[in-house]
Amino acid sequence: MTRAEQPTAPHPAPDDALVADSRERAVRALLRRPQLRRLWSAQLVGGVGDILALLVLVLLAVQAAIGVGSFGGGYRGVAFAVATVFGVRILATLLFGAVLLGPLTSLTSQDGPLDRRWTLVGADGLRAALLIVAPLWIDWTPDNALAVLLVTVFVTGVAERFWTVCRESAAPALLPAPPLEGATVRPLPDHMDALRRLSLRTSFVAIPLAAVVLVVAGLLNNLLGAGIAWFAEHQAALGSYVAAGLFAASLSVVAFLELPAVRTPRARSPLEGMRRPKSGSGVDKGRTGVLPLLVVACAAVAAVVAAAVAV
Repeated sequence: MTRAEQPTAPHPAPDDALVADSRERAVRALLRRPQLRRLWSAQLVGGVGDILALLVLVLLAVQAAIGVGSFGGGYRGVAFAVATVFGVRILATLLFGAVLLGPLTSLTSQDGPLDRRWTLVGADGLRAALLIVAPLWIDWTPDNALAVLLVTVFVTGVAERFWTVCRESAAPALLPAPPLEGATVRPLPDHMDALRRLSLRTSFVAIPLAAVVLVVAGLLNNLLGAGIAWFAEHQAALGSYVAAGLFAASLSVVAFLELPAVRTPRARSPLEGMRRPKSGSGVDKGRTGVLPLLVVACAAVAAVVAAAVAV
C-alpha cells in the first residue's frame, strides 16, 4: 500500500466547551499585561462616567426646559427635552463615529499630528471641566441654559469619540507579541478577538454601573439638600460632579500610560465600501451613495430640533 492509499488520521471536531474556555483564558490573559490593564481600567471608569454624564445632562436639560417653559412646557416639553438631548448625542456619534471617522483616524494615527496619550488626557480633561460647570448654567444663564447644555452634550459626545478612537488604535500596540516558534508548537490565540470581546463587555457593564451610581448620587444629593439649599434646587448636581470625578480618575490613569510607537490597524467606518465605485467607463451601478442620505438625515434632525425650540 502506497502512502497515498493509506487512510488519513481522523480529525475530531473541537469541543465547544474547550473552545469557550480557551477564549475566556485569552481575555483574562490580556488583563495580566500591566499597560493593557491600565487602559482597560481607564475605559471602564471613563465609560461609567460617560453614561453617567449623559444621564445627568438629560436631567439638567429637563430642569432647564421646565424652568423657562421650553418646548411648550408640561409633559410635552419634558419629552421634547429628553428626545433632543439623545438626538444631539446620536448626531455627534454619527458624525465622528461614521461620517468623519476617516479624518479622525488620520489625526490620531501613529503618523498623525495628535499624540494618542495626550488626546486621551485632553478628552478626559475636557469632559471633566464641562461636567463641573454644567449644573451652574441654570444659575448663570437661565434663559439660555438649555442651549448651552445641548452644546455640552454635543461636545462631550465628540470627546467620547476621540477617546474611543485613540483607545482602539492604541490597545493593539499593547498586545503580547507572538512566540518565536510561531504556530509550529501550538495554535496562536486570537488576541484581537479577545480584545474586541473585552471592550464589548466593558461597554455593557458600564451602563448598569452608571445607573447605580446615578441613584446613589441622587440619594446623597437629597441628603445634602436637607442642609444646603443649592443642592435641593439642583438635584443632578452631585451626579454631575461624580461624573467629572470619574473622568479625572481616567485622566490620572492614562496620563502615565506608556504607548509603544508602532503602527496599529486603523478603525474602519461602517460606511466604508458603500459609495458608488468608479470605473473607467463611469460610475458603476449596484451600490448607493449614503453620504447624501446622511446629510439629509442630519438636516432633518436639525430641522426637528429647531422647530421644537421654536415651539
